[in-house]
Amino acid sequence: MSHPTPEPPHGRDEIVETEVLILGGGLAGLAAGSLLGDRATVLEAEPRPGGLVRTERVGAYWFDHVIHLLYFSHPSVEERIRGLLGETLRPCPPVAWVETAAGTTRFPVQLHLAGLEPEARAACLADFAEAARTDRRDAADYEELLLNAFGRTLCDLFFFPYNAKLWRRPLNQLSASGFHWNLTRPGLADVERGADPARPVTAPYNARGWYPRPSGPGRRGMEVLSEALAGRVADLRLRHTVEHIDPERRLVRVRTPEGSVRFHYTRECLSTLPLPNTVERCGGAPADLVAACRELPRNRVRSVALAVRGPRPEGTGHWRYYTRADVPFTRLVFMTEFDPAMAPADGWGVLAEVVEPSGEPAVTDAELTAQVLRGVRAVGMLDGGEVVASRVFHADPGYVVFTPAAQAVTERALGFLAERGLTALGRYGSWTYSSMSQVMESAFAWAEGLTAPAARPPAATAPGMP
Repeated sequence: MSHPTPEPPHGRDEIVETEVLILGGGLAGLAAGSLLGDRATVLEAEPRPGGLVRTERVGAYWFDHVIHLLYFSHPSVEERIRGLLGETLRPCPPVAWVETAAGTTRFPVQLHLAGLEPEARAACLADFAEAARTDRRDAADYEELLLNAFGRTLCDLFFFPYNAKLWRRPLNQLSASGFHWNLTRPGLADVERGADPARPVTAPYNARGWYPRPSGPGRRGMEVLSEALAGRVADLRLRHTVEHIDPERRLVRVRTPEGSVRFHYTRECLSTLPLPNTVERCGGAPADLVAACRELPRNRVRSVALAVRGPRPEGTGHWRYYTRADVPFTRLVFMTEFDPAMAPADGWGVLAEVVEPSGEPAVTDAELTAQVLRGVRAVGMLDGGEVVASRVFHADPGYVVFTPAAQAVTERALGFLAERGLTALGRYGSWTYSSMSQVMESAFAWAEGLTAPAARPPAATAPGMP
């Protein structure tokens, strides 16, 4: 049985023709569209492009919706983005800290055991050495994967409590695959070196980070990247919400403030919308697949932005991870560490990331802000500072949750779309976890592939068109 989505009678709304149609003006859609020139039209539901790669101003303070650093995973992407942003893109080697019950140390904790209390440090080393000696790779679930990689003490001290806050589900119910982006398992010699207090601090994880720092007035933060890519898109249409996709006739119906519009693509359609949204809007989708996609587990992120007046704290690093169950946030992000001009000279901004299962009831934004304020004070990060403004940013989905059942649904959904000539890309379009660089790399590669002759002949003229 197919999931019915009614198509309006022919001829009752405008039809626009384009060679390539891109659904979603987030990073993937903008990257692909930026290479295709007037061959492509990019549709975005929001008033501004960028998706989650957006930055908001709260008074005189700037906050990213969710914090991003650029870590280039492919030389061609680095060359293209550094060429696009020029001197605005600055090196930003991240400094992150981990708060544990046995002390505060640099991130990743497995390479910086020297910051922990001596007894915990010794236990972590012993357990890690045993895990390295055993070297088990056949984990049945995520909890076992962590134990096999790091040993019991490191897991009890950091990996279990932190991941419990991040995923908000029992770790033994999560898949052993899909999380490798979240793991850095070094060799035993590197762990032993990081456990020696007499040794210098090792290079930070993903040391080659980059972040925009514009020299003049105007927008700041990572949205500078989104704006630069959007400026290269020939036909970017905002406030265009996708309602129905008809892959057989290559028609996409869109709602705009002015009314309904249909787009006819003659060659390719790329969807960077969240995978469940694409499947639900696709004509001919089986009802059971639509229902299964709706139930794909995911977490939302509510980021509480606090604008603080007062001396900027020292030694915070760019962000700090928290394992404590009595504070609601998984980490605090200090915006002026990325760019000192993100706040007035007499102030600073902190972004508290709170992860919640999507679909579950939640406290109001006002209540959450109050909880975060109490937590930030409890960890000693507001001493001498006055909060002068706040705002809550929403990202839903924020994190895709990997379970064996979810991975099977994802594979089926992607296969269904591919059979109908639809490409799904992006962090949520393909329902996976990927960095900004990886998202752009896949989008650039897809767009570059279209310079070759079409893999299939163009569609016939759309119904209702001359």
